[in-house]
Amino acid sequence: MRAIYLLLCITLLRGTAGSIFRRPYLQDLDGLIVTPLDYYDQVPAKHPNINYHRDSSSEETKERDDKSRDVPASYRSGIDWNAPLLSAVINQGDQMPYGDVIAWQGVQIAAGPKSPVTNKKDIERIFIDAYQTMQHVTEEDKTKYHEAFNKLTRKEDVNSNATELIRRHNYKVEEHIVKTDDGYILTLFRIQPREVTLDIKDRPAVFLMHGLLGSADDWLLMGPEKSLAYLLADAGYDVWLGNIRGSRYSRHHVSKHVSHPDFWRFSIDEIALHDLPTMIDYVLKYSKQEKLFYVGHSQGTTAFFALTSSRPEYREKIAMMFAMAPMVYMNHVRSPLMRMISPSSRFYENLHTELGHGEFKPTKEVVHTIGGNMCKKEIQCEFICSNVNFVVAGFDTSDMEYDLVPVIVRHLPAGASTRQIKQYGQAVDSEGLRKYDYGSDINTMIYGQHQPPRYNMTEVKVPVALYYSEEDWLAHPKDVERLHAELPDVRDLFKVPTEHFSHMDFQFSKHAPQVVYKRLIESIKNHSY
Repeated sequence: MRAIYLLLCITLLRGTAGSIFRRPYLQDLDGLIVTPLDYYDQVPAKHPNINYHRDSSSEETKERDDKSRDVPASYRSGIDWNAPLLSAVINQGDQMPYGDVIAWQGVQIAAGPKSPVTNKKDIERIFIDAYQTMQHVTEEDKTKYHEAFNKLTRKEDVNSNATELIRRHNYKVEEHIVKTDDGYILTLFRIQPREVTLDIKDRPAVFLMHGLLGSADDWLLMGPEKSLAYLLADAGYDVWLGNIRGSRYSRHHVSKHVSHPDFWRFSIDEIALHDLPTMIDYVLKYSKQEKLFYVGHSQGTTAFFALTSSRPEYREKIAMMFAMAPMVYMNHVRSPLMRMISPSSRFYENLHTELGHGEFKPTKEVVHTIGGNMCKKEIQCEFICSNVNFVVAGFDTSDMEYDLVPVIVRHLPAGASTRQIKQYGQAVDSEGLRKYDYGSDINTMIYGQHQPPRYNMTEVKVPVALYYSEEDWLAHPKDVERLHAELPDVRDLFKVPTEHFSHMDFQFSKHAPQVVYKRLIESIKNHSY
């Protein structure tokens, strides 16, 4: 009997000790984490050419991922990722977990007495605009997608990282490691042309910033004579590819581990006010230039406009900015996810809770709900329709080379925080682009006001070119035209004339080199300082 009592006491003591020393994790609190700034010099300087970040398929990365699985689930995500949210793949005869199911164009949404969705119109409002952009996809296209995934004719590109992609085509590449003032470790790639015809001081620097859920890979996947990075290098420019925190090549911090939600407590604000200044300053210093040309796609434009509207000193460091699919105003966005994650949406509370506050890694059920089911019905390709990039940005792939699509699926998504996604959702309901909304109480503590401050586009006093398209899910023409009206120095407003040109086509369309890149490179040439 004494032995039993002793065992009970030991058990209770272990539980008490765990509750005392274990750091509590509050899954519903999306608050402000204040981190001390006394750790900046703890990371030793890295040689600029060291291959610091390996391919995600490397043994080192696999070992690190295996170790991260030992972290309790509550520390990694704070929620049960296997629990259903709003939809699931409902099979014949299955019991309905949330009451009756409303189905519209292949979208299955749980609806019943306790559901926030009460009628078919709620679903139609979310999906109708995106759905209408897909009606031109042919049966031949669908067949070609399947064949492309079965054949995998570009296997080397599927499994290669940025350095390997560049070297394979006989370009010189350097990897540069930089550290932000809040401790994130970022990787930049520098591409040099196969034949250098200009003196270094006569080679203007061009900095390319990837979009939402992307990485430097996006500028490379179409290959030489097609991808913008190679075309710029061939034109004689000093080409730099950035990678923001949390993306494939920037998943380290001096004190936070990528497996913990604290690593992911950043929004577009931190990217704009910490990552971009760090990378821009480094490129200018290393290339010995006073100004650089900035090319941004998608979120790469959002961060730039936030930076230059807030920090006037960076306006003097930009020769010209080229915005492809600029995402600032989001009131007319077509993407179902952005509409569903907007605070006024009936889906907001459930989706907000399900996505959590760490890395943006939606479950299969969430992907189905935000457009995967609609995609599967229309495109009929599981590989495409389970890829969150296509589901968020649009799965119109008819403008891409068929054998490129499996390569894109392998390289995207490349990582993002949930706050980045939520900040765009906040912009859907807002009259403009604002800093991240933590809620009125925390907003007051951080910003000194109930609402987050707005980024003022009239303060972006930099020469800008705006490139946009009619069927973009994330950068609607009406929102781009509003941005054009507010920016003080737009040198070029160009609407891509190619039919069915969409958000991801700016980097992956077979027509982009001739229609978009040729115009962009000519403009850089005309504005070179």
